[in-house]
Amino acid sequence: MNLSPVGKQVTASKTHRKFVYFFLFAVTLIWLLNLVFNAALDYQDRHFAAKKFSFMPYEGVLESRKWLKGGLGTFGCTYAIISLGDASPTNPPSQWIDSSFWHQTPLRFKEKGKVGQCRNIICECESDWSPATYQLLTRALSESGSFYYLGWRKPPHDTLYQEQIIVYSPVERVAAIVTFGD
Repeated sequence: MNLSPVGKQVTASKTHRKFVYFFLFAVTLIWLLNLVFNAALDYQDRHFAAKKFSFMPYEGVLESRKWLKGGLGTFGCTYAIISLGDASPTNPPSQWIDSSFWHQTPLRFKEKGKVGQCRNIICECESDWSPATYQLLTRALSESGSFYYLGWRKPPHDTLYQEQIIVYSPVERVAAIVTFGD
């Protein structure tokens, strides 16, 4: 079948239009899937602390992040930080860790390095939190009356360059699970 030049142009135009529609559909679909995926991650971030601390009474969630931003291989902080309620016990909850593994505060941190390099997990994550939350955790760890857990490490714990710290402070009325890694 021989098409006139106008017929060839119309056929090419229809093919081009189909390609554009397909391309726009694919881009829109990818954008919507990304939107749904990020919404699911944000939802999980917001509810992470509430889920972690669901076994105990608490007043509210101070900070919460389950997933790192930036994808695979990204280093950063994940955390669940709550304010404890009035009815909170004075000893750390046994649902987390056996009581023999908790250490009592105060915990003294070494100063930052000469170039401002952070030397503990709390200051590594400082920029992710409100100043009030950072000060609350710092006070909880530096004053007596609180508890912390650093896994198998034995005292002194002056350089907290580790992956996770768990804090329970009836004095400052805060509990936290802070993890640094990828």
